[in-house]
Amino acid sequence: MADKSKAGHSKRVDPADFGVDLADVLEQIKPHLEHLTNAQIGERAGLSRMMVSQTWNGAKSVSLGALAALAAASGGSLEVKFKPPRKTRK
Repeated sequence: MADKSKAGHSKRVDPADFGVDLADVLEQIKPHLEHLTNAQIGERAGLSRMMVSQTWNGAKSVSLGALAALAAASGGSLEVKFKPPRKTRK
């Protein structure tokens, strides 16, 4: 059995450690889906009704992919950008 503590295996990265609050973005999306059932949301987003329910009630942390799917299901979109480091003068 391989030792999982060796190089090549890493822990799950928490976006909050980098100032990205996926739960906050989820709260912004929710009002745009309030008129739909979890089953309807799941169908639009390509997620199971159970996944939608667990995400909505906080039992499951939302992934970036699920968040993008929910944003699309709402008729919106999710934008993720890279900001390059500022150049410093020497």
